[in-house]
Amino acid sequence: MIQARTVDTRVGRVVLREGGAGQPLVYLHSATGEGDGLGFLDALAASGHVLAPMFPGFGGSEGIESIDDMEDATFHLLDLWERLGLDAPVVVGLSLGGWMAAELATRHPERVGALVLVNPVGHHIPGAPIKDIFGRSPSEMVEDLFFAPDHPVAQLMRALGDYRSDPGQAGALTFDMIAPMVQVLGAAARLGWDPYLHNPKLRSRLWRISCPTLVVRGEADTLVPTEHARVYVEGIAGARLEVVPQSAHLVPLEQPERLAALVRDFVAAAAAAPVRS
Repeated sequence: MIQARTVDTRVGRVVLREGGAGQPLVYLHSATGEGDGLGFLDALAASGHVLAPMFPGFGGSEGIESIDDMEDATFHLLDLWERLGLDAPVVVGLSLGGWMAAELATRHPERVGALVLVNPVGHHIPGAPIKDIFGRSPSEMVEDLFFAPDHPVAQLMRALGDYRSDPGQAGALTFDMIAPMVQVLGAAARLGWDPYLHNPKLRSRLWRISCPTLVVRGEADTLVPTEHARVYVEGIAGARLEVVPQSAHLVPLEQPERLAALVRDFVAAAAAAPVRS
């Protein structure tokens, strides 16, 4: 069972969701700040030790004012690893979290035992831009994020979009529903405003990633074009691509069991494979 606690870090107190026992696996969330009640984490915790930290500025975690870019973010992760007693865990990252995981694995490859990148950002590809996440209303982004239009989070995002264009619907929402979305976009902007959701040097550094790597793409993801997954697969030695049907950008929300099975099988295969030098 996943439970929440706090961990003191150099930038402040962060919220950590944790559960299960066995091989440690760290989940790094996307710019939506998903985590609470995420069935994907519960599924993984049935067979391993899952740790899902909320990045500073997300979900009650402190310290975003001390983080200006991905370099700061990777140092924060290293600090977190040390405080949690982690050596080289499996790291699963979604979107912004995937980019963060890749940055950690290029800069400190010895601290990542295996890598799963789910619809990762991190690159600028001419002709295949990542759609805007900062200037659009929640309702305008629903089709990019969700394959199933009736997903509960998709319905909430539509309601938020209606609220922005029609203040008369304010009674259907509360401040506690709106404020977190505003806060997480502000935190994400510190990492991905300019340059927009990428590091121009990351592509040339992917060769440094030495751990087994799985890249996962939601088949219906229209937020991040498929070319971005290909860059990771082509740039990381031995990386392979899996496409998850009936899912868009937020695969852990739409296909939690299917994604968890992919991760479990990948981790088991990676553990049985010869060590790469």
